[in-house]
Amino acid sequence: MGWKAEAHKIYEARVVEDSLARLAQRFNLRELPFSDEELKTLARRSRESFRNPEKRRERLDRYKAHLAEIYGADVVANISSALEEINNAIGYEEK
Repeated sequence: MGWKAEAHKIYEARVVEDSLARLAQRFNLRELPFSDEELKTLARRSRESFRNPEKRRERLDRYKAHLAEIYGADVVANISSALEEINNAIGYEEK
């Protein structure tokens, strides 16, 4: 992996951590039914979908459907909409 790709990967990981921190300001993450790994995967896929919607939106939708089968559609919809708002705010700050 080249240094630019590695730097981009590190940057995206930091953005995902930032989005999770902002999500923690809105919700008590310990009260959510998701595991830490599921929450991180949802945040990462939301970020990927934000950056490249025509390729990654379907992948995010499949993961949200998977989580909705386990935890219920309302919980997943609330968290994913909050992550979308957070990603929009981060995207605005990046510009």
